[in-house]
Amino acid sequence: MKLLNGATQRALQFGSIVLATSALVACGGGTDSGSSPGATVSGTAAVGAAMANASIVLTCKNGSGSATANSSGAYSATFKFDGPCAITASGGAITIHSFAVSAGTYNVTPLTELLLSYLAGQLGTTVSGLLSGISSNTAFQSALSNSTVIANAEAAVAQLLKTQYGITLSSSSFLTVSFTPGQPGADADLDALQTAGAITANGQPAASLTAAAAAAGAAAPISGGGNGGGTTGGTGGTGGTGTATK
Repeated sequence: MKLLNGATQRALQFGSIVLATSALVACGGGTDSGSSPGATVSGTAAVGAAMANASIVLTCKNGSGSATANSSGAYSATFKFDGPCAITASGGAITIHSFAVSAGTYNVTPLTELLLSYLAGQLGTTVSGLLSGISSNTAFQSALSNSTVIANAEAAVAQLLKTQYGITLSSSSFLTVSFTPGQPGADADLDALQTAGAITANGQPAASLTAAAAAAGAAAPISGGGNGGGTTGGTGGTGGTGTATK
């Protein structure tokens, strides 16, 4: 076998590197900007029972998408968007809401509806006002894109549920935790809340619970329209400085 000289070997190695790099870019290697074609938002829609075959609609700061959940309530939507996005899951008499910041896992459950109530209270609006303002209100966009604000709000909702119903959630990261209906964990939390009366037959948090979440949020307003974190976390959690952004 004839051996290649050093210059030829180096040329072939360089060519291989260029081809490998080109293939990686073509396959979408690296990080997703959240506004490029092919960004995916997925998660589970459930109210205790899975929202089988639910219609999922995502309306974003820029762009929109839709999907149909499977029999287990799992959905996945791939589209060009720039978050945050409002998420609406509808099936039969049940319509509940959530939101997504970027590509990734974002569930739609009564807990995310409750989270929106708390955040709306912090921002001095209602859930409907918050959802409709996602595409245009910069203060809402900033708050929903702030990972510290969201983590503190989730902790506050978890504390509220523990205080009012004596139920400790398996994870305070209920917006993004992966789960399967019928399995232990986040779905068992929903079942326990439903049994305790915290979730009504139409999948909504109990009216008194929603009001308590909104009041707790109002007691911990987001300073600077969401550019900083919350102040004191009201019923649950301390609000942080909001220096970490996503």
